[in-house]
Amino acid sequence: MQRSDECCFCDVSACPVVLDRPRYAVRQCPRCGVMWCDPPRFDESFNPDDEQAYLEVEPTIAAENSGRLELLLQGAGPDTHPRLVEIGCMHGDFVAQARAAGYDARGLDLSETAVAEAAERRPGLVELGTLDESTPDASIDIVAAFNVIEHMDAPHEFLDHVRRVLRPGGVLVLETPAQESIYHHVMFARGRLEPKRPRLEVGLHPGTHIFKFGRGPWRRILQGRGFDVLRMRPKSTPLRELLAKNTTAGLATRAGIVGFGVMARATGLGNRVQVMARCP
Repeated sequence: MQRSDECCFCDVSACPVVLDRPRYAVRQCPRCGVMWCDPPRFDESFNPDDEQAYLEVEPTIAAENSGRLELLLQGAGPDTHPRLVEIGCMHGDFVAQARAAGYDARGLDLSETAVAEAAERRPGLVELGTLDESTPDASIDIVAAFNVIEHMDAPHEFLDHVRRVLRPGGVLVLETPAQESIYHHVMFARGRLEPKRPRLEVGLHPGTHIFKFGRGPWRRILQGRGFDVLRMRPKSTPLRELLAKNTTAGLATRAGIVGFGVMARATGLGNRVQVMARCP
């Protein structure tokens, strides 16, 4: 794909490179602070997440979803915000738990295999698709997107759709990897020390984790679109989930995952950030 030095959120051009990799660069906007891969993809192929790993740690995922629901219930309960849509919902676990909590919830996902699995396990909860022009204006009370936006080629267009489909007072709740995390700082330091090592993991990679946000970038991006940021808090990926996604990794890598998890909990600098924002 074509390279771009322009921030899609701020239209700032000539954004500086903050990390050079053998086949791509990581740029950062000096205005909003978001980071992205340049180029965003090496090809047009769709790269779904490790769906089997999620099936293997369902109790862990259920506990994560309970925490997300707790955040949502603090300011957007089903009595005032009943219509909920989750984008990138995979097998519909959060959608099912939201329905059990009283929401009129449904899910959308672009993975045909995930939607097929959801149809067998929870018929009628998940549809193939995403948020686009087909969704009517001001028709939704809550849009949820957990660990999805960083994978999008055009997250600014997604946020424009969110703003359009949410009714006044509607809520966006999201979760993404965070620049403030210990993991991010250590991985970037390794990337700078070993700039020629092609397979080194640095937390951003074309076609998978294309963007990296954080507390500061999210506040500036959402407020710039008129949202009122209600809550923001760090979060750590459960160790069981991380280990399930890295079953083929070596002992040193798996030990590092555990080490990062322990440090994140000790310092409060989790590898993700959760955000809840209200549409005007």
